[in-house]
Amino acid sequence: MGNTTNMLIEHLVNGFHFFVALVLLLLCILDVEFFNPFFTFLIGGNKDILVAIYILFLPFVYTLGIIIDHFVDDVIYTKWENKIRNEILQGKSSRQLIMLTNDQNQASQLDSIRTKIRITRTTSFNFAIISIFSLALLLTRFDTDTHHFFIILFLIILVGPMLSYLAYWSWKRNTVSFCRRVVDGYKMFEEKTKEV
Repeated sequence: MGNTTNMLIEHLVNGFHFFVALVLLLLCILDVEFFNPFFTFLIGGNKDILVAIYILFLPFVYTLGIIIDHFVDDVIYTKWENKIRNEILQGKSSRQLIMLTNDQNQASQLDSIRTKIRITRTTSFNFAIISIFSLALLLTRFDTDTHHFFIILFLIILVGPMLSYLAYWSWKRNTVSFCRRVVDGYKMFEEKTKEV
């Protein structure tokens, strides 16, 4: 299982989110003025050069996506995912199901759910660190006496954790749905085998 186009999109999405977090971290450390020449170049630069930069930027973002996806999967979510899988699958395997049934429709459906699982799993982590770095940037680089400061602070504190939780919730629902679909696939296969 694993559609190459889906994996490319997953890694680009996850890599872009993580890149945003890195930019926020750099803005906290180096200050906004450090990046002014770069921003000026982007706004008024030669279109051909900008297109070349964007094209060269994609492999970097893609690589970031691969790295962060593996980190989140192996370090943060492994225990939670294994717990869900052990409770529902009880030793059953999606790969084995696909090999037994040779059902491409089922393989496509499972692959689609796996794509959602990978994107939401990494997005929950990325949204959390984007929120943390946004908060750090606000507290270190903005005037705390303004009315806008408190509005932005409120939005970061409200929206950041909410988006992280929704991505986590979506990951959990998709993981449960994936496991149940595998179990249902085994049941259907066993019923067909009995009929024959």
